[in-house]
Amino acid sequence: HGIEPLLPFDVLLAQFLFPDVTGKLSDADLLYMRARQLERRDEDIAHLRQRVIDARFKSIADFERRFANTIHDYNFQPGALVLVLNKKIEVGTNRKFRPRYFGPMVVVRRTKGGAYFLAELNGVVSRLKFAAFRLIPYYPRSRKILKVTEFVDPADLA
Repeated sequence: HGIEPLLPFDVLLAQFLFPDVTGKLSDADLLYMRARQLERRDEDIAHLRQRVIDARFKSIADFERRFANTIHDYNFQPGALVLVLNKKIEVGTNRKFRPRYFGPMVVVRRTKGGAYFLAELNGVVSRLKFAAFRLIPYYPRSRKILKVTEFVDPADLA
């Protein structure tokens, strides 16, 4: 201890604002660089913001590339049969003997945000919304297409 910082500014911001050093700097150049760091020009901040946004999009693209085999967007249509992941068992110690999925349930509709309204096979519409990541397709033994109106009153769909 007993060491005081030379300049009181954020280390990360200082790294972004300081240009690449390729060799020894003169006193005038060093003074110019330090003054520019402290100035925090609007274009520097905008440049930093753009670099952060670009890094985020690059990270998203990398994530999607690495997990391309496990990320699925099923985009279930009304009338599709689905199984719902039972999230309550994930924290339990006896989860080995609990059903991991429950259902099948019928898709009533999809919201703008991507959640689904589901109905039981007897026509009772659930009041809950189900996140898309909790749903997987149910593959029935027959390939008959089901109509939502077979399970739900059309007035309830509005």
